[in-house]
Amino acid sequence: MITNAGLVAGVVVGLGFLLAGILLWRRTPTGGGVIVTAGALLTLGADVYALFVFKPYVGRPYEDGWYEQISMIETLATLGLLICAAGVVAHALRLPKR
Repeated sequence: MITNAGLVAGVVVGLGFLLAGILLWRRTPTGGGVIVTAGALLTLGADVYALFVFKPYVGRPYEDGWYEQISMIETLATLGLLICAAGVVAHALRLPKR
């Protein structure tokens, strides 16, 4: 279940990976930075969307209609983090940019 702290933490994690991806992209000639940046944008986009959609959740009781939205947001955020992990592996293997 998403909590109010989870909404904010997801945005912070997404921003951290976005910063890391941009730094990797600019400083090294590997394609890993591009992949990390793409995954971070997906994660950050899902978490920012959740922050705006679930804004009424702050201070209100949980509503059953949010179940479908929560599962979709968590799926997209997790997929973005998996893409970030693939980018880190690509960077470690030093795959060239295309």
